[in-house]
Amino acid sequence: MKIVILAGGDGPEREISLMSGKSVFNALKEKYNISILDPAKKNFIKEFIAEKPDFVFIALHGGKGESGIIQGFLETLGLPYSGSSVLPSAICMNKIISKRLLLSYGIPTPDFIEINSLEPDIPFKYPVVVKPASLGSTIGISIVESEKNLKKSIKSAWSVDKEVFIEKFIEGTEITFGIIGNEKLQVLPAIEIRTKRKFYDYTAKYKKGQSIHVIPPQLPVKVLKSARDIAAKTYKVLKCQGFSRMEMIVDKHGKAWILDVNTIPGLTNLSLFPDAAKHAGISFTQLCEKLIQLGFER
Repeated sequence: MKIVILAGGDGPEREISLMSGKSVFNALKEKYNISILDPAKKNFIKEFIAEKPDFVFIALHGGKGESGIIQGFLETLGLPYSGSSVLPSAICMNKIISKRLLLSYGIPTPDFIEINSLEPDIPFKYPVVVKPASLGSTIGISIVESEKNLKKSIKSAWSVDKEVFIEKFIEGTEITFGIIGNEKLQVLPAIEIRTKRKFYDYTAKYKKGQSIHVIPPQLPVKVLKSARDIAAKTYKVLKCQGFSRMEMIVDKHGKAWILDVNTIPGLTNLSLFPDAAKHAGISFTQLCEKLIQLGFER
């Protein structure tokens, strides 16, 4: 079977995508005829068609690779691929749209407002979180402690995305659930994320030694079960397929909130999803092969 891995792209998460693609390549190269292509290259289409792949493994993070655009391209060609299809990819990439859907289904996600000025009327107390709507890896995100820093944070978010929103800050324990499956789901062990940085930002995620993965999280069993149920419901409501990772925060009252959904989570040696799979007894090679199987199934 000929497999083409798509990695790189022209988004701000390019370097992480290249690392994910290399990890997948190394995991599968002994068993499959496999190659890596970068959609950002000018001759990408010509090279891609020349490869004549039987399956496409998408290791793109953010931008066109995670928003449904690449997925639509592959659907047009009739090629099976890893991860979610066009609709859930597009929905989950835009946090404003996905949050609206979650709220309509009664799934807890922090209150938020869309903004179109540098002086928005904020209906909740500081601190607040300023977020670009359609970027991952916490790029462009700021925790704002007071009004005097708000304009700068909004400008920073607008520099990387056209849509920006302000979210109510919820203090608590950050956890994540990785989920594998199409109709039948396997929820991986929860991970508590600890970092000495202000929050789990880009540096904490991808620089060795800047964060710690605690498995299982130091939370009551009842709280973790509730969070697990919310994660699984979110996966189904947003129609995720293949795999996704739910970013969550558990507040001081033990209530779990959905912060974000990643339909193509990182696949590097520092990434959360492979770590969760490992603790479930799934090697990285087995994980990659499972995602291929689910892509064909979908």
